[in-house]
Amino acid sequence: MSEIGATRDLDATVHRVEPGGHPDSAAETALAARERAVLAREQAADRRDEAATITTELLAHSESELREANEHLVVAAVRAQTTTEAAEHATALMSVKAERDFLTGLPNRALLTDRLAQSIEFAQRRGLKVALMFLDLDNFKEINDSLGHAVGDGVLKSAAKRLQGCLRGSDTVSRQGGDEFVVLLTEIASVQDTGIIADKLKKSMAEPHLIANHQIRVTLSIGISLYPDDGNDVESVLSHADIAMYSAKRSGRNTYRRFTSDMRADAEARRSL
Repeated sequence: MSEIGATRDLDATVHRVEPGGHPDSAAETALAARERAVLAREQAADRRDEAATITTELLAHSESELREANEHLVVAAVRAQTTTEAAEHATALMSVKAERDFLTGLPNRALLTDRLAQSIEFAQRRGLKVALMFLDLDNFKEINDSLGHAVGDGVLKSAAKRLQGCLRGSDTVSRQGGDEFVVLLTEIASVQDTGIIADKLKKSMAEPHLIANHQIRVTLSIGISLYPDDGNDVESVLSHADIAMYSAKRSGRNTYRRFTSDMRADAEARRSL
């Protein structure tokens, strides 16, 4: 029976009095029943409110746990991505350090050797020539001794930029160490081209280098070796360019020499002594 129906029955009871019954007693009974019904409604309402409160709290708690779990998941994903990027960056940095000169950023001997091998293989298929130039900065030791190694390092950096500015994008400038550089010229059409480029390098390097308020002039001694004219493999081309460079130094510096077989015989005689 619904609460409304119960209330109506109670109201009807107020007006119904059993034969022989006392009207006041019947009214009190009806009033008590009504009060119990009102109390029951209030208790039912309280229970509904309590249930709603509990449900709201449970939902809020569940949402809080879900939000916290999502936050943890996002943080974990960000950390994983950061770790991956850091590892990739470290790997790339190690690769660069393994192939680049720490001072000038130029390719080192290992990277130059690899590029020379590729250039020789390509030139062999196309019937072209490859030229290798060993360059030495004349009297560089005097710069370090008189002005200090910081100025000397500045000269090396400036020299590296000038050498790069004289060459094509397909060519390579490498620093071998100290004051020695190597230039790799790919796809050379004729021997005469190497002399033209050597003169260009000398002229560019002769312009004053402004380092720490010092105007420093530098000259070059250059040795040239060609594939396949002066060597058929990487080691012979490298070795013969080095021999030609020392020949240029003995000739008075600030010049260039192309390798000849006489230079090799002279170098072997000096080594035997």
